[in-house]
Amino acid sequence: MARCGAGSAAPVVLLGSPGVCSKGLQRKGPCERRRLKAMVSEQLSQDLVRLLREEMHTDVIFSVGGTLFKAHKAILLARVPDFYFHTIGQTLNNLTNHEPVAVENFEASEFRTFLQIVYSSNRNIKNYEEEILRKKIVESGVPQKKHDFTFEKCTDNGGRSSTEFLGKKSSDSSLLKCEIPEDICDGEDNLISTDNYDLDPASELGEDLLKLYLRHCCPDIDIYVDGKSFKAHRAILSARSSYFAAMLSGCWSESSQEHITLQGINHVEMNVMMHFMYGGTLDFPDKANVGQILNMADMYGLEGLKEVAIYILRRDYCNFFQKLVPRRLAPVLECLIIAHSVGVESLFADCMKWIVKHFARFWSERSFANVPPEIQKSCLNMLIQSLVSIS
Repeated sequence: MARCGAGSAAPVVLLGSPGVCSKGLQRKGPCERRRLKAMVSEQLSQDLVRLLREEMHTDVIFSVGGTLFKAHKAILLARVPDFYFHTIGQTLNNLTNHEPVAVENFEASEFRTFLQIVYSSNRNIKNYEEEILRKKIVESGVPQKKHDFTFEKCTDNGGRSSTEFLGKKSSDSSLLKCEIPEDICDGEDNLISTDNYDLDPASELGEDLLKLYLRHCCPDIDIYVDGKSFKAHRAILSARSSYFAAMLSGCWSESSQEHITLQGINHVEMNVMMHFMYGGTLDFPDKANVGQILNMADMYGLEGLKEVAIYILRRDYCNFFQKLVPRRLAPVLECLIIAHSVGVESLFADCMKWIVKHFARFWSERSFANVPPEIQKSCLNMLIQSLVSIS
């Protein structure tokens, strides 16, 4: 499945790969996934709340009873598209318009709560949006107009309208089956298998943002990796990654550019990172390099992505250390090397304990010879200590 990386900091490639022990055998798996999903979901919510509070890269201002509120068109479009078009729909073709948009029939405190829910709620807020529209717009005497939601920067290849494309009630589950834009995967370079890369967002908030990203809705920056373009939103990148927050804050030359190029990662790893930043996704494609993704997550300040990578290593390489699977020892050794290389001490310690517990099996494994000598020595020392403590 995942491979070790290349370079001085990358692990050595071992024989064998994880596979049969990945999903069907664990008792611990579902519990671990629920824990991870809750953690990633909460992190995504907190990042978006901070984005709203710190007013990073805002591009719309609402005026409510004399109080001004700064927000982000892309997030409003993703989460409350009907409200978006009822309030600022006329500015769709003028994304740099910073004239305050007056919102009637709201108290300032009510509107503040509304924005906080839009940015933070991990649940589907379609019913909440409909109630707000009915009470604040329709019942106030403002007619509920039929809008043509089609606009150039938010349509798919079929030219469907924005409501068709972003509709919360749509049963289009193909979105979450790795619907990769053509400019990201093409021909022989398609390393992301649509057969076994399920995009599982951490929450409804993640699903809404992931739709926004996959459908190229209102991007304001292009990121080039491996000659491929990834269309994104400065606000979401800055909210989710300390690296992008610094790059796009004004301190770097890239802050004023519409196109930036990233080095040191490939487009498969970039896809994983983008899916995580927008959706809090919990899986990697089969050919993704988990060791490299761990390094990348550390570089870009994505602690949640590191946790996802560690979860995948525990699941796919080690079967959560629950049962020794015959002829499937090499992946545990590979995980040991990755954990040591990237500095994941807890995972390294668990691998060491498992190897020492089953030392007769592991030390007779041919791939054990590929383990770096210093790690072999650590295994031997731990084995000696365990024998001494028993005696």
